[in-house]
Amino acid sequence: MTGILRFLLNIIVTAIALYVVARFVPGVSISPPDDPWAFIWVALVFIVVNAVVGPVLRLLGLPITVLTLGLFALVINAVLFLLTGWVSEQLGLGLRVEDFVAALIGAVVMGITTWVLSLVLGTVGLRTKS
Repeated sequence: MTGILRFLLNIIVTAIALYVVARFVPGVSISPPDDPWAFIWVALVFIVVNAVVGPVLRLLGLPITVLTLGLFALVINAVLFLLTGWVSEQLGLGLRVEDFVAALIGAVVMGITTWVLSLVLGTVGLRTKS
């Protein structure tokens, strides 16, 4: 699978996971809820935030993550989800995250949904051919 195709598939999987989160997690919404492009744009923001800010937060939170046996990673994911909501609101893309609890639940549902979709689509562990 080429890099661009894999990236596009990642955006689609993330957009579908965002739809699930917006539909089932109270306190998380995307408006307009029936516009697939809204989910795709927010998915792109989510991927960029996780790629740019995620490694920094994970590195800074590593000692606490080790002390809590990995549970602090949930807090980091919630903060990244909140940050995605804030950036999305600033760009007028429509993701609204009410509070930290909604972000925490949304991040967990997002992670599980993305993982399941990746397993179903067979995108986990794929490598590009050289």
